[in-house]
Amino acid sequence: MNRRGFLAGLGAAAAGAVGYGGLRVADLRPYDPDAPADRLAADATPRERVLAAIRHLFAADHRAVTRVRVLDDWTGDAPYRLTRHRELHEHSRRRHTHALTTFGNGMVLADREPDGVDPRTACPYATIDAVLHFSDAVLADPETLPERFVFHVDDGTLAVDRDAPAQAVGEPVTVDGGYAGRTPVRDYPRVMFGEPIRPHRATWREHDRTGRTVTYELSGPDAYARAVPLYSPGGIDLREGSRLRATLDRETGRLRRVVDRRVLDADVGVEERDVRSVELRLETAFDRYGEATAPRPRGSFGGVDARDRLAGLLNDLSTY
Repeated sequence: MNRRGFLAGLGAAAAGAVGYGGLRVADLRPYDPDAPADRLAADATPRERVLAAIRHLFAADHRAVTRVRVLDDWTGDAPYRLTRHRELHEHSRRRHTHALTTFGNGMVLADREPDGVDPRTACPYATIDAVLHFSDAVLADPETLPERFVFHVDDGTLAVDRDAPAQAVGEPVTVDGGYAGRTPVRDYPRVMFGEPIRPHRATWREHDRTGRTVTYELSGPDAYARAVPLYSPGGIDLREGSRLRATLDRETGRLRRVVDRRVLDADVGVEERDVRSVELRLETAFDRYGEATAPRPRGSFGGVDARDRLAGLLNDLSTY
């Protein structure tokens, strides 16, 4: 190879490296995941179709909004809204934002001292950050409720505001203070609050079908326990009536909605065993596939300095 050819090749390689590095730093990934229906056989079972739709949530940009209502409990206040959880997953840029609100209703207002109950056993969430948020709300001064929690994570940094301002589903996520720091992407899970349905061997059956959607159902305490992540520090027993319904788009196989009816006996006693019946309805709507964005929440965080930004940059370049 002559000198001119060598330099041309070297220049092309350098340009390619710089271009790829630029994509990495900008968190751009040329990736368009196949729809679940494109990966399934024509005779796929309902369980296979539901699990394929769940796996798709780990690859495709999307928004999920979960609303939890208490249909029955020991407080006499039911029905009432318990929590709302908005998730923005921008996998194409490896950015994820969560905004949780726990409202000051019913069991959240139970007083540990005179009532002798701790409702955290009936927490609707199953992973640590959401559980801590719910615990904060249960233990908070009622005058400070609702409790609001915002969490944002990308390749190099995370940002947390445990006392965030009011959030509206159709508006940008906002913060007012809070903490930001650095963490390598490999040290923090992308889906912070777990799967709505985990891998399992339980049987689903078709419940309903329309021109555009099909809904599958899984029911019974045993099948439900296999499919749903549960948090039970004080012990819970699932009861008959517990079920899941997953609505899928018939053309794409993507998840449109999950309705989770959870009927359980929870030990909410502080000093001694005290089992109370609770019925929850968790409804999650999934939309904005391929369009959802998860930019850094609006407002200010403290804690990110030049070293954090450099660590994030280096992590970006070394991720792949």
